[in-house]
Amino acid sequence: MRLRSLFLAATAAMACCFAQPANWIDGYVLGNGIRIHYWRTGGAKPVMVMAHGSSDDGLCWTNFAKEFEAQFDIILFDARGHGLSDPPKPGDGPDAQVEDLAALIRELKLEKPILMGHSMGSASVAWFAAKYPDVPRAVVLEDPFLGARRPPASNTPEDRERRRLAILARNNMTLAQLVDECMKNSPKWGAAECATWAPSKRRHHPDTAVGTAAQRPAMRELFPRITAPTLILKADTLSPTRQENEAAAGLLQRGAIIHIPGAGHNVRRDEKQRTVETLKVFLKPLQ
Repeated sequence: MRLRSLFLAATAAMACCFAQPANWIDGYVLGNGIRIHYWRTGGAKPVMVMAHGSSDDGLCWTNFAKEFEAQFDIILFDARGHGLSDPPKPGDGPDAQVEDLAALIRELKLEKPILMGHSMGSASVAWFAAKYPDVPRAVVLEDPFLGARRPPASNTPEDRERRRLAILARNNMTLAQLVDECMKNSPKWGAAECATWAPSKRRHHPDTAVGTAAQRPAMRELFPRITAPTLILKADTLSPTRQENEAAAGLLQRGAIIHIPGAGHNVRRDEKQRTVETLKVFLKPLQ
């Protein structure tokens, strides 16, 4: 018990002092009505933009991005209401994050970036690639939801306030408590991943609880309009879900789907090495 306490304390201290690698830069752009924050590895290399999942932020990609920064100039941006980007605004449309990504690419003058997204970020990336098919060089989607559109969750004022308060409660957790939660619920991730995950929960804005995710188009509607080479990295799953995933991927013009053995929704965190190896094979012709 004492060893576990010492380990969690050390991991929490790591999270408290966590910073991006010294050679990375960060900055802001103004676009789509907000200030968007990003981190960037830099260098005269092909550009890869990574869009994180809900309640994460750009730095949650840190350990994964390090595997690719020698070959790519990687941009890790904070979605609105996450990290250091501005919070959502009343009246935001369901495509707000799509247009945030468009603004980031435009303001940074990125040419043919590779786009990768996880979960919420995969929905934004796929919608962007369908709406602006000539922009991405390639698309990578980490465990996107590929089923039929889900019925909308209850969204009464009381529901929204409950969700806001739940996010606020997490904002007020200590890093030690968040690290303990991470290590307990996701033991495969390891201390370094929990150290990047924990601070993002304290920066997650409660106003993201008032979302419009249910109004986004289903992936099956978007895939036929995506023309860039596309790789889907999917959680390991059994039939018939696997067959449904593969049928959805078959709607892509130039797509492939790979289920990573042993992975859950956080594919790259659950099975990092397998995910890195799979992605490197896909990206090699694009360097």
